[in-house]
Order: sequence, then C-alpha cells, then structure tokens
Amino acid sequence: MQPIVLLRFNQIKIMIYKRMMCCLALLTSCATYSMAQNANPYLINATTKPYLLRSFLMFEGKKRTHVISVGTPEKVNYAYDLKQGALLEVWRGDFIDAREMWEDRGEPQLAKPLGTVLPLSSAQALASLADKDAAWPDSIAFDDLQTQGYILDKSKMPTFLYTANGADVSDKISVLDGGAGLSRTIIIKNSQQPLYCRIAVGANIEAHKSNSYIVGEKAYTIKVADGAKAFIRKTQKGKELLVQLVNATDSLTYSITW
Repeated sequence: MQPIVLLRFNQIKIMIYKRMMCCLALLTSCATYSMAQNANPYLINATTKPYLLRSFLMFEGKKRTHVISVGTPEKVNYAYDLKQGALLEVWRGDFIDAREMWEDRGEPQLAKPLGTVLPLSSAQALASLADKDAAWPDSIAFDDLQTQGYILDKSKMPTFLYTANGADVSDKISVLDGGAGLSRTIIIKNSQQPLYCRIAVGANIEAHKSNSYIVGEKAYTIKVADGAKAFIRKTQKGKELLVQLVNATDSLTYSITW
C-alpha cells in the first residue's frame, strides 16, 4: 500500500473512532440524566392539610394547561381541569413529582401524579343536550366557561366555582370518611335550561343495588345520592352514566371508590 494511501486510511479510522466515542459519550450522558431524573424526584405530599398545585398535566396524550391537582393527608388525590370542569383522574399514595416543574427553568412544567392513577374523563361535567340521546360534547369552548376561582372549607378542601351553559356552578370534591374514596357535589344556580351531568364513561357500566354502578372491569364504583335519577345509555365507544338537572337551582351528589 502506498504511503499516502496508508496515511489517508489511518486518518479515516481515527475519524470513525472519534465519532463512535462521541456517540457513546452522548448515549451515556442521556442514560445518566434519565436515571437521575427517575432516582431524584421532587416529591410533594400533603401532611397536615390539603396541598393545591397549579400545573400542566399530560392526560390522554395532550398537555392540559389549566389543571389543579389536590393532594390530601389521607393520600386520596385528584386532578381537575379548571377550563372544563372535569375530574381528570384520581389516585392513592404519594401525591406529585414536581421535578419537571421546578428543575432548571421548569420546562416542560409538567406535574407527574405518583402511585396508581385511575383516569376518568377530560370532557366537561355539565352540558345542555337536545335530548337524552344526543352525543356528549368532547369539550367546552375556552371562552364559554368562565372560572370564578375556588373557596376553601374548614378542612382546606376547595370548591370550584365557574359559569357555563348559562348557569352558575359550584363543584366540591372531598374525601370520604376513612379515605375510602371521593365525594363530589355539583350545584347549579340560575340555569336557563335543563342540564345533564355525565358522571361516568367506560366500556361497560353495570347498575347494582342502592344506586351504585360498577364502571369498567370493576375499575371503580359510583354511588349516586338518593333522589337522583341516574340512567345508563349506550354510545359508539361504550356506555355513559348521566343525571338530568331539570331545575334552575339543582344539585347532584355522588361518590367514587376504587
């Protein structure tokens, strides 16, 4: 082999080697960063009173930008979309990993619920339907729901206030005795039309005794307060559990256990 050709060949080998080492260093750095992310969460827990955290949250593959997550000393936690009036998900155990909110510049500003999360729905809780068989809307337009903030009860649990569908709405979610689950009470006032409340959605919903309903493959149980006339209807994707609120001032209370 000619000296010039040999020199060029060695230069190419050195170049390939350097590039391989750079790639290896990059992969090692990424793996180390990923391990550090998982090994060192910024853990938030509620100790003596509920912890309310505003953040972004990934749900159904979409970043939700107006979410408040509520952690409780009973370790029964939930996330709520303030611009939909939607109870997004619930979970037990540790509350939130806030590393992606607080580290460096806080990008992508995502809160990560801990424990085993039970996803519910991102759709609005209340809607005006042409009839009981009309399709439930996927969402309410951003400007059609005006948030009015929230108020805290004696135990520091929030009641969310907003105006939508021509009605003033209060939405209180609290922990059941013994941490068995959550109770939700929705009150409407000054409504100009009957409204429907969608309590649950799933592949299957079965009615049981004492106004209770099993959603999914025993994923969770809904118990509707006495006096509410809940009904199950079929949809293209499965089933829904609804209650109609017919009066200008009306209310609905139900519990969810899992």
